[in-house]
Amino acid sequence: MVRENPKVVSHKHSLTTRALRLAILRIGLVSLSAGAISYYVNSTSIEREVTGQLLLSTEQSLQRESLPFQEIKDLQQNFLKEFKETLAHPGMQATLVHDFQQIFYRHEDGSYTQRPQLFEGQPLADGRRFAGMSATYAPDIAPNDDIRARFTLSYLLSHKYGSSTRGRLFNFYGVVPEKGFPVYQDADIAKVFGYSGSDALKLETYEFYERGFGTPASDSLFTRMYWDFSNNAWMTTIATPDVADASGKHHILACVDVLLDELMKRTAKPAMQGAYSTLFIADGEGTLIYHPAVMEHVKSSAGNASIRSLKMTQYYPLLEAAPALAPGQARIIQTHEDIVAMGLIPDTPWVLAVHYPRKFMIPAIFDNLLIVVVLGLLTLLVEIFILRSILQKQVAAPLFRLIQATRLLGVGKERLPPQQLPTQSCDEIGELARAFTKMAERVQDAHDHLELKVKDRTAELEKANQQLYKLSTIDGLTGIANRRHFDETLVSEWRRGLQASTVFSLMLIDVDYFKKYNDHYGHQAGDDCLRSVAQALKAHVQRVGDLAARYGGEEFVLITTIASFDKAMEHAQMVCRAIETMALPHAMSPFGVVTVSIGLAVMGITKEGAADDLLRHADQALYSAKARGRNQVVLADIQ
Repeated sequence: MVRENPKVVSHKHSLTTRALRLAILRIGLVSLSAGAISYYVNSTSIEREVTGQLLLSTEQSLQRESLPFQEIKDLQQNFLKEFKETLAHPGMQATLVHDFQQIFYRHEDGSYTQRPQLFEGQPLADGRRFAGMSATYAPDIAPNDDIRARFTLSYLLSHKYGSSTRGRLFNFYGVVPEKGFPVYQDADIAKVFGYSGSDALKLETYEFYERGFGTPASDSLFTRMYWDFSNNAWMTTIATPDVADASGKHHILACVDVLLDELMKRTAKPAMQGAYSTLFIADGEGTLIYHPAVMEHVKSSAGNASIRSLKMTQYYPLLEAAPALAPGQARIIQTHEDIVAMGLIPDTPWVLAVHYPRKFMIPAIFDNLLIVVVLGLLTLLVEIFILRSILQKQVAAPLFRLIQATRLLGVGKERLPPQQLPTQSCDEIGELARAFTKMAERVQDAHDHLELKVKDRTAELEKANQQLYKLSTIDGLTGIANRRHFDETLVSEWRRGLQASTVFSLMLIDVDYFKKYNDHYGHQAGDDCLRSVAQALKAHVQRVGDLAARYGGEEFVLITTIASFDKAMEHAQMVCRAIETMALPHAMSPFGVVTVSIGLAVMGITKEGAADDLLRHADQALYSAKARGRNQVVLADIQ
């Protein structure tokens, strides 16, 4: 047995100890520096990415949520315009006064309501029907001919606009300041309201009446949110008065009650996973419409709870930023706990704030930080051996070869030939050379393994990105393209069609009486119905580049490039009949089965045209299809 020289062993241990101490110190400093830089870079990069996604998704939500309110305001302006123009027509007052006598009758207390059975659909002597229309007029002021004419015209127009928006708006009514209240809705107010007893109707105490007729301005106003116990739902009233006369008096007030349940459901599910939303009025107090954690406070306060009244101090920066918001444009507010994108919903006084908690960014930051630290440690561990070799000055000649080999290991990718190292030496240098050779092989193996792993992870990442893009363009309920994919395809196919001067067809498809279907069969059955309709539409995609997509709610779109206008109409009628042929039972539809109404717009693609024009014409045609009785195709008249 060969005994080691104690002096050599002691000297070797001493050199190793000093080398390890120096290496550990260096590893610690470099790892700390790399970790700090990595943390800053990763946190900044991730926050920038989150902020961009948050801004984009919030602005999309703002524009989407503004659409029904824009429609309501447009309808109200049309109502007021038609009201004014009709009254100004020569001889119209006498006609309306005559209609007053046919439609209304006076009660003993001096009030008026519509005649019996009119609400149920019984016709007048001239054959006109006003099913779903009811009215009440307070006994405070005996009506003269002017009041009779305005009250009657409000009744007629409320029926016209209310019936045309049935299924999309909860109700529609035009109120005269003398406390005449005609309304188109499912409930007969003549049977609900009276003018005696503790429950007597006092219209002047209603917020929409007090504010609408209490100002000479003609701007639309939103009442505060209130809980409607008959519908078991949150509601608000949008009221628009006509232009006041010279005395500052209004003659009519156009109103719509809006159910807020669907808005709250959409608000509760922001596009970004992990985010949550807040919806409040830009009134300085931050009167809450929706917040996931305080809805019980909102309900118990009858809709008066606010950010300030609940002392939600973490949201005070949102209140300070609210006055400077532009409708439809989101801006970022940084708080201690959240990154918040907020904006004013166009045509409303409501602020939508989407909160992304910062805590959700921490795992990703630390995952990246851990990778950097581990790689840094692995790389720096190699330097332990280098430092150890450098300290062996008394073996400079053989160590020089080892140093050269070490340098090659640091920059080369090929394995080192063993003959280049003093591996045959029987002393400490030989032992070190042999140990280094084995270590070099392990490092190279690790390097090769790491390269393969990086390639695998890169391939996985590309696959995940492809799946993510697919998910972002597919509607989660129906499995066909979503609104975003449709918007992109419409623009891209239009541009592509410019080169070939093709004929472009767009069908805007609405499931008939879908709200009644949901109410009768339940939302699960409604979802199944939408999926069946979507698959039927998908079966009628005929060419590459054609697309069936869910447009929103129960609306779908189908875009095709087609040979002629006649072929487009034939295709649309095939789609309409295919849905009806599925024979999905619909007890609440006059057709007995699920049907669709289709607005068809066909246009030759030219530089002068625009994809938005095609969509607008299709929407108008769809409106006509529903007005003509549904379950049919109407071709847009494009001049």
